[in-house]
Amino acid sequence: MATGSAAPRSTPLPSLTWTTIRRTAAMGRLYLILGAGISLLLTVILVSRTPAAFQTTFPLEVPLFATLASIGGLITFSSDRTKGVFEYLIAYGVRPRTLFLNGLLATAALASVVLGVALAMGLGLASARGVPIPWSMQEALLLYTVPMCYAGSLFTATVGMIWSSVSTPRSGMNSPVGIAPTVGIAPILLVLLAAEGAPSADYYYITVGAALAILAAVVVLLVMSARLMSRERFLSPL
Repeated sequence: MATGSAAPRSTPLPSLTWTTIRRTAAMGRLYLILGAGISLLLTVILVSRTPAAFQTTFPLEVPLFATLASIGGLITFSSDRTKGVFEYLIAYGVRPRTLFLNGLLATAALASVVLGVALAMGLGLASARGVPIPWSMQEALLLYTVPMCYAGSLFTATVGMIWSSVSTPRSGMNSPVGIAPTVGIAPILLVLLAAEGAPSADYYYITVGAALAILAAVVVLLVMSARLMSRERFLSPL
């Protein structure tokens, strides 16, 4: 015979990942459309006018526009922080690191959309117009374009979210949302300059190595996020 009632078990917290992705896609749809649209426009121009340039330029341009899509993640994060959404979630038991991880997953989802659209339409248009896709271009897409799309986007989002969480909320170009994309694009441009000035045999060592280094920096910042930011920094200042 039982002598007392069993202690109630705590209810596991629901995952916010899919909700964050849907909200980020909705709030950042303008930048998602711009990233995919500008990439497609340049692709059409290159394929139509200078097919030879398409083979070398297309793999280099896609990461820049995928990084543009990461602004949606920053807008959502900054908005939730300012409106006190994080105050409620942290009080409910959500860990600060989970908030950052959800933001990064949402950013990766938007970057995947731009990357997928650019590759499907770019390569499809080139094939339809008879523009050859040599192995050198395929290698550039696999070893540079794909990893750098995610590296640049996630680095932008990570820096912007940390910056937003430890600073006084501001709007406009002086805010993390306005400046962080420049931080994310800068490594991509530096890698391109370094790779262009290096021997061709070292090109992929530089580009792939840089992408891995940027992704490693994202992981380190994510692991340190709980220490870098105190819980009260997430509370709404309003």
